[in-house]
Amino acid sequence: MELREQIIEKALLSSEVRSSVEKLKSLISEDFREIGASGANFSLKEVLECLPQDKNWSAKVGDFEFRLLADDVAQLTFRAFIKHDEKDEGAYSLRTSIWRNESGTWKMVFHQGTKVPPFKIAP
Repeated sequence: MELREQIIEKALLSSEVRSSVEKLKSLISEDFREIGASGANFSLKEVLECLPQDKNWSAKVGDFEFRLLADDVAQLTFRAFIKHDEKDEGAYSLRTSIWRNESGTWKMVFHQGTKVPPFKIAP
């Protein structure tokens, strides 16, 4: 499996990963920072507290773009439609994450979601 597919697979888009503190710790760097689509800032501590509690979260994603920024740093961008529960109308966003190879394991060091107008998602 090439690096692009490995990073997409690890992109914290499955409920299985999001609900497990151990799996999250294995994929997110200690110095992680996030700027959410709401504009709020999050660290690893906040992500580990919040994501496993978000049980009804779902996402439709597509339009993945991947680029290697350095031998040990990669960027993933994609579009997403995210709902936090069945009552939530959902929100469209453009997302980007920066991944770093830490001792042979690719971990997310930065993530940002930016709200955008509705769009069609291409797989």
